[in-house]
Amino acid sequence: MIEPLVTIVISARESHWPAEQSLQTVLADDAAPFALIYLDMLSPPAVAQMIQGYAQAHNFKVIRHDQWIAPATARKLALGQVKTRYVAFVDNDVLVERGCLERLVACAEETGAAVVGPLYLQAGADHPVTIHMAGGELAWTGEGDRALISEGHRLLGESIEQAAALTREPVDFLEYHYCLARTDLLKRPGALSDDILLVHEHIDLALFAREQGLSVWMEPAARVTYLAFRPQRLQDLAFYRRRWDFEACEDSLRAFGRRWPVADESGMYDPVRQFVRGRLAAVEFAREGPVSVDLAQPMTPAELAQTRCALREQAIARDYAELAVQALEAACDFATLIFDGMYRPDGRPFLNHAIGTASALIRYELRSDIVVAGLLHAAYTHRPDWMAQDEVSRVLTSGGVERLVREQSDSRVHTAAGNAAPERLTVHETEGLCIRAANEADMRLSGEYRATGRAVEFTETGLALVAGALAYIGRDGLAATAAHPIGVGAQDHLFGFRPVHGSFRLDAKNRRLDWVRTRA
Repeated sequence: MIEPLVTIVISARESHWPAEQSLQTVLADDAAPFALIYLDMLSPPAVAQMIQGYAQAHNFKVIRHDQWIAPATARKLALGQVKTRYVAFVDNDVLVERGCLERLVACAEETGAAVVGPLYLQAGADHPVTIHMAGGELAWTGEGDRALISEGHRLLGESIEQAAALTREPVDFLEYHYCLARTDLLKRPGALSDDILLVHEHIDLALFAREQGLSVWMEPAARVTYLAFRPQRLQDLAFYRRRWDFEACEDSLRAFGRRWPVADESGMYDPVRQFVRGRLAAVEFAREGPVSVDLAQPMTPAELAQTRCALREQAIARDYAELAVQALEAACDFATLIFDGMYRPDGRPFLNHAIGTASALIRYELRSDIVVAGLLHAAYTHRPDWMAQDEVSRVLTSGGVERLVREQSDSRVHTAAGNAAPERLTVHETEGLCIRAANEADMRLSGEYRATGRAVEFTETGLALVAGALAYIGRDGLAATAAHPIGVGAQDHLFGFRPVHGSFRLDAKNRRLDWVRTRA
């Protein structure tokens, strides 16, 4: 048996959902022999069981951490288990192309490089494959006591066709998505910092290597794809938020500044600060600012706004920013237009129901775009015949809510079936469930179900799914409101029809009854 030159050390970057797919590609890249250590950091039980199963089948070591630990710290601790010439650090959210490891080793052996990385691609969800980084670039002040000005990713976002012109070459830094390094370098004091842990830790390693008189190379023939755009799952939110804790990332930047000369803190630090804020915003459900203490309490009928003015007052009382209130006003304009002359089965103007849905979302202080999407959740299905779908899309896109409204059909499937595991739902799916729960809350608190006798839209399993999902985001009260008792006491005849179970529009010309067919 050939003794491996490399030990691959896999760690969680920010979540656990892509772990199995990523691990499969690491194991499949077996042209060069390797040892493997998997750093299992706070993974959910199902993921931990999956990792152990692969470890038994492929005979690799698992180091489990049951308390929070920064990925950089876990990697450093694992070095004591490494006996090979090289270590390949791999994040658990990359897909490795076959031949990657072999080509990186060849580059290191042929150039004498201390650190070697592949061409990093990026993909995920509906995004096409593009270049994430063809090596990193650092800008410095002039001669003499040089200091750092800025850092950047070469060819970030460029088409994959741009990679054809790339050649093996030295670069300023690489990333821990996939990074091969000499073990003797990594075990030198100071190679892996105890303080630069969450951001710029990859730049720190490259600068240390250069300080030691060693080089960093990029090998474009080796490629990995970073799954950059997939929405996170609820089971990963706690780990994810800890990984991108803003103040902890600031600590890393301060430690970086103590270790390396930085002439322009804005150029070196602001891009990563913006990145961290973006990561946190991607999993944030709450409106801006501190939230109230009553979010676990069910909503009462008296709290349900049914008019535009009441909705606005509720948003102001719940401390929504002025811009958020203005966006809500604009959405009310559009809702008034498209729902004109339309009524709910209980005789309420359809606009009241749309406002009630938004009201439930405001009551639980959800993000302003979720509120606007709740107000316009029926824009596609209940638009008037004279308005084309493309025009609706244009308006929703300009308001930043097109995806949220479009995906309401998926949320209906979830709540009707109720057979999904709450922890496996994505952030996007949960945003949709918030709107569905608010829609349900309006029909229950307004008395619509009681008045019409129509069948409830949520099954018991659907309600359980919503309760499980919303518990992850601290909105238990909204889930409880979606299960509010319907009550009894049907209303009298409506326009001579009884029972009425569907929305209808009064025709503008002769006020005849015109039943609305919900569009698929």
